[in-house]
Amino acid sequence: MSAEDYKISLLGIPIVNVSMESSKNALSFHTETLGMFHYIWPVDNHYFTQYDSISFGIRQYTKTIHQGSYKGELNCTFEPNGSQLNYNRQSVDVVDSVQNIFTLLARVSYQSVEYLDTKWYPMNHEGASYRARFVWAGNETVDINDVDIVCDHYRLDIEEIDGPSIQVTPDDYFTDHVASTDALRQIWVEQSGKRRIIKASVSIYGMTVTAELQNK
Repeated sequence: MSAEDYKISLLGIPIVNVSMESSKNALSFHTETLGMFHYIWPVDNHYFTQYDSISFGIRQYTKTIHQGSYKGELNCTFEPNGSQLNYNRQSVDVVDSVQNIFTLLARVSYQSVEYLDTKWYPMNHEGASYRARFVWAGNETVDINDVDIVCDHYRLDIEEIDGPSIQVTPDDYFTDHVASTDALRQIWVEQSGKRRIIKASVSIYGMTVTAELQNK
């Protein structure tokens, strides 16, 4: 099990802390607002995904949402006999290797540029059919805590496609916007060593939200 901490900033202002724990076949996120944002509209959300260690296909996905006075839970499991995802007792047909945003983050930390670049993956995002791919944009050095880290820089494309779809709840800020067709998603992954995600950003509606690794 490894753990990394990230700080998310909007217009250079820190707004959210994220802790990420990962193992061979699971990824867990905890997000919590900071400072005045926490007093104005507190967010305390948890996301957990378990996946197949070879295909990175979803096997279990849960989230617990607490945004202001709004609370909710989502439980999703993969049913291999019918090749379906069951979201809070609603089922949707998928392929065995179906991804979500979290399995994609796990995948980019384990697999090489040569394997990933421009390859489309089936994706189910909160009950709807999508496809996703990483497009390599070259090598880039990122300064984190005065340490220069050479990274593989990717653009992450996510497109909604025709296919089985269901409406699931609860909603939350992150999943509502991360798959938007208007969003530009970028990710910087440590080129060697642990291949940690060093930095990620989402640009949408003229604003850019950036997450940066806090521990060296």
